[in-house]
Amino acid sequence: MIRNIALWTAAFGCLLSMAAAAQTARNATPQDDFRYLSAGDAAALVNKPGPAPVVSLLSDHEYYFSEIVARSADGQVEIHHHWIDFITVLSGEATLTYGGTVAGAKETAPGELRGGTIAGGKTVTLHRGDYLEIPADMPHLMTGPKHNFSYLIVKVRV
Repeated sequence: MIRNIALWTAAFGCLLSMAAAAQTARNATPQDDFRYLSAGDAAALVNKPGPAPVVSLLSDHEYYFSEIVARSADGQVEIHHHWIDFITVLSGEATLTYGGTVAGAKETAPGELRGGTIAGGKTVTLHRGDYLEIPADMPHLMTGPKHNFSYLIVKVRV
Protein backbone atom coordinates (compact mmCIF):
# COMPACT_ATOMS: atom_id res chain seq x y z
CA MET A 1 0.00 0.00 0.00
CA ILE A 2 2.72 2.49 1.02
CA ARG A 3 4.73 1.48 -2.04
CA ASN A 4 1.73 2.20 -4.32
CA ILE A 5 1.30 5.64 -2.76
CA ALA A 6 5.00 6.36 -3.25
CA LEU A 7 4.82 5.25 -6.92
CA TRP A 8 1.73 7.38 -7.56
CA THR A 9 3.34 10.37 -5.86
CA ALA A 10 6.49 9.96 -7.97
CA ALA A 11 4.47 9.60 -11.17
CA PHE A 12 2.40 12.69 -10.36
CA GLY A 13 5.57 14.67 -9.61
CA CYS A 14 7.05 13.65 -12.97
CA LEU A 15 3.89 14.76 -14.79
CA LEU A 16 3.94 18.14 -13.04
CA SER A 17 7.59 18.73 -13.84
CA MET A 18 7.04 17.80 -17.52
CA ALA A 19 4.11 20.21 -17.74
CA ALA A 20 6.18 22.96 -16.14
CA ALA A 21 9.08 22.34 -18.52
CA ALA A 22 6.73 22.56 -21.52
CA GLN A 23 5.64 26.09 -20.59
CA THR A 24 7.33 29.23 -21.84
CA ALA A 25 10.37 30.29 -19.85
CA ARG A 26 9.44 32.62 -17.00
CA ASN A 27 11.54 35.53 -18.27
CA ALA A 28 11.34 34.96 -22.01
CA THR A 29 11.89 38.65 -22.86
CA PRO A 30 15.61 39.46 -23.00
CA GLN A 31 16.93 41.06 -19.86
CA ASP A 32 17.91 44.74 -19.91
CA ASP A 33 21.46 45.82 -19.28
CA PHE A 34 22.23 47.42 -15.93
CA ARG A 35 20.96 50.99 -15.83
CA TYR A 36 21.60 53.72 -13.30
CA LEU A 37 19.83 57.08 -13.10
CA SER A 38 20.85 59.64 -10.54
CA ALA A 39 18.10 61.76 -9.04
CA GLY A 40 19.27 64.60 -11.29
CA ASP A 41 19.16 62.40 -14.41
CA ALA A 42 15.64 61.24 -13.53
CA ALA A 43 14.47 64.82 -12.96
CA ALA A 44 16.01 65.92 -16.27
CA LEU A 45 13.95 63.30 -18.14
CA VAL A 46 10.72 65.06 -17.22
CA ASN A 47 11.96 68.63 -16.85
CA LYS A 48 10.97 69.52 -20.40
CA PRO A 49 8.73 72.23 -21.76
CA GLY A 50 5.46 71.20 -23.28
CA PRO A 51 1.96 70.15 -22.41
CA ALA A 52 1.39 68.03 -19.30
CA PRO A 53 2.01 65.26 -18.61
CA VAL A 54 5.63 64.77 -19.65
CA VAL A 55 6.39 61.05 -19.95
CA SER A 56 9.83 59.45 -20.37
CA LEU A 57 9.85 55.75 -21.17
CA LEU A 58 12.60 53.89 -19.26
CA SER A 59 11.95 50.29 -20.36
CA ASP A 60 9.45 48.55 -22.59
CA HIS A 61 8.81 44.82 -22.59
CA GLU A 62 5.92 42.58 -23.54
CA TYR A 63 4.69 42.11 -19.98
CA TYR A 64 5.91 45.28 -18.27
CA PHE A 65 7.18 48.78 -18.93
CA SER A 66 8.36 51.69 -16.80
CA GLU A 67 8.15 55.45 -17.13
CA ILE A 68 8.91 58.63 -15.24
CA VAL A 69 5.97 61.03 -15.43
CA ALA A 70 5.67 64.70 -14.46
CA ARG A 71 2.28 66.39 -14.16
CA SER A 72 1.49 70.07 -13.82
CA ALA A 73 -2.22 69.78 -14.58
CA ASP A 74 -5.10 67.48 -13.71
CA GLY A 75 -5.14 64.11 -15.43
CA GLN A 76 -8.19 62.28 -16.65
CA VAL A 77 -9.97 59.19 -15.40
CA GLU A 78 -8.11 56.05 -16.46
CA ILE A 79 -9.03 52.37 -16.43
CA HIS A 80 -6.58 49.71 -17.63
CA HIS A 81 -8.11 46.26 -18.09
CA HIS A 82 -4.78 44.46 -18.44
CA TRP A 83 -2.25 46.48 -16.44
CA ILE A 84 -1.41 46.93 -12.76
CA ASP A 85 0.21 50.29 -11.93
CA PHE A 86 3.02 50.31 -9.34
CA ILE A 87 3.80 53.96 -8.53
CA THR A 88 6.40 55.70 -6.37
CA VAL A 89 6.06 59.46 -5.96
CA LEU A 90 9.39 61.21 -6.66
CA SER A 91 8.42 64.82 -5.92
CA GLY A 92 5.53 67.14 -5.25
CA GLU A 93 1.98 66.50 -4.17
CA ALA A 94 -1.28 65.51 -5.90
CA THR A 95 -4.63 63.95 -5.07
CA LEU A 96 -5.51 60.47 -6.29
CA THR A 97 -9.16 59.46 -6.61
CA TYR A 98 -9.59 55.71 -7.02
CA GLY A 99 -12.34 53.10 -7.12
CA GLY A 100 -16.00 53.94 -7.45
CA THR A 101 -17.87 53.81 -10.73
CA VAL A 102 -17.10 55.63 -13.96
CA ALA A 103 -19.50 57.33 -16.34
CA GLY A 104 -18.61 58.69 -19.77
CA ALA A 105 -15.21 57.04 -20.31
CA LYS A 106 -14.19 56.22 -23.89
CA GLU A 107 -11.97 53.38 -25.10
CA THR A 108 -8.78 55.00 -26.40
CA ALA A 109 -6.91 51.74 -27.11
CA PRO A 110 -7.79 48.07 -26.61
CA GLY A 111 -8.44 47.60 -22.88
CA GLU A 112 -7.74 51.29 -22.09
CA LEU A 113 -10.50 53.71 -21.07
CA ARG A 114 -10.05 57.46 -20.53
CA GLY A 115 -12.20 60.40 -19.52
CA GLY A 116 -15.54 60.70 -17.82
CA THR A 117 -16.13 61.06 -14.12
CA ILE A 118 -15.70 58.90 -11.00
CA ALA A 119 -18.61 58.62 -8.57
CA GLY A 120 -18.16 57.11 -5.11
CA GLY A 121 -14.38 56.87 -5.26
CA LYS A 122 -11.97 57.37 -2.38
CA THR A 123 -9.22 60.00 -2.29
CA VAL A 124 -5.70 60.11 -0.91
CA THR A 125 -3.13 62.90 -1.00
CA LEU A 126 0.15 61.70 -2.50
CA HIS A 127 3.53 63.00 -1.29
CA ARG A 128 7.19 62.39 -2.10
CA GLY A 129 8.17 58.83 -1.21
CA ASP A 130 4.60 57.44 -1.23
CA TYR A 131 4.05 54.08 -2.93
CA LEU A 132 0.82 52.74 -4.37
CA GLU A 133 -0.51 49.85 -6.42
CA ILE A 134 -3.52 50.32 -8.64
CA PRO A 135 -5.00 46.97 -9.71
CA ALA A 136 -6.23 46.31 -13.22
CA ASP A 137 -9.80 47.57 -13.83
CA MET A 138 -9.70 50.10 -10.97
CA PRO A 139 -10.69 53.62 -12.05
CA HIS A 140 -8.20 56.28 -10.99
CA LEU A 141 -7.58 59.99 -11.49
CA MET A 142 -4.75 62.34 -10.41
CA THR A 143 -5.70 65.95 -9.75
CA GLY A 144 -4.23 69.09 -8.24
CA PRO A 145 -0.55 68.37 -8.88
CA LYS A 146 1.67 70.80 -6.95
CA HIS A 147 5.38 71.53 -6.70
CA ASN A 148 6.61 69.69 -9.83
CA PHE A 149 4.68 66.48 -9.17
CA SER A 150 6.54 63.51 -10.66
CA TYR A 151 6.46 59.76 -10.19
CA LEU A 152 8.01 56.50 -11.33
CA ILE A 153 5.45 54.06 -12.70
CA VAL A 154 5.96 50.40 -13.53
CA LYS A 155 3.09 48.80 -15.42
CA VAL A 156 2.77 45.01 -15.28
CA ARG A 157 0.47 43.07 -17.59
CA VAL A 158 -2.03 40.69 -16.00
